[in-house]
Amino acid sequence: MKKILATLALAVFTITAFAQLRPRVEITSVEINDGEENFEVMQMNDNGQYYLALGHLGVGDEVIQVVFDPATELFIPLGDNLTDAIANLESIQALFKEAPGTSMEVQGCLSIIYPSDQLETVTITHEKFLLSHHLRFSVEREGYIRSTYAGKSEFKPLVSGTKFYKKLHPKE
Repeated sequence: MKKILATLALAVFTITAFAQLRPRVEITSVEINDGEENFEVMQMNDNGQYYLALGHLGVGDEVIQVVFDPATELFIPLGDNLTDAIANLESIQALFKEAPGTSMEVQGCLSIIYPSDQLETVTITHEKFLLSHHLRFSVEREGYIRSTYAGKSEFKPLVSGTKFYKKLHPKE
C-alpha cells in the first residue's frame, strides 16, 4: 500500500511540475461558436514573442470552407512586447472601418499547438455579410484556401483584453 501511495504521489508531483512549465501563456481569449473555437492573444515563454492565435482553419474556396483538421492552428506574430502587440492588433482591427473588400497581408504560420518559424503570407480581408462585419484570415496553398473568420464582436475583446493586461503588467 505504501508503494502505491508513493508512486501516486510521485506521479502527481511530476504532472504538476510539468504543468508549470507553460510555454504558451494566454493573455486574453474569446470563445466562439459555443466554445468550439478559441481565439487568443498569447505569449511564448521561450522567445517572448506575442501571437494572435486564430484557431483551426477550414479548407475549400472563397465560398465553402470545411473544417477537418482539428490540430493545426493559425498564428500571427504580433511583436516582442505588449506595445507592439497592441499596435498590430489595432491595425488589424482598423480594417473593420474600411470598405468591405479591403485587405491587408501579414506574416503568419500554420502549426500544431505552438507557432513555428515557417512564416507564410496571410491575407486579412474585411467582409460584410447581411448586417454583420467580419475579417477573413486566409492562407492560399496549392489552389485551395484555408480560412477562418473573426467577427467585430469577437475581435474587439481581444484588443481591449490585451490593453487591460498591459495596464496590469506595465513592465512587460
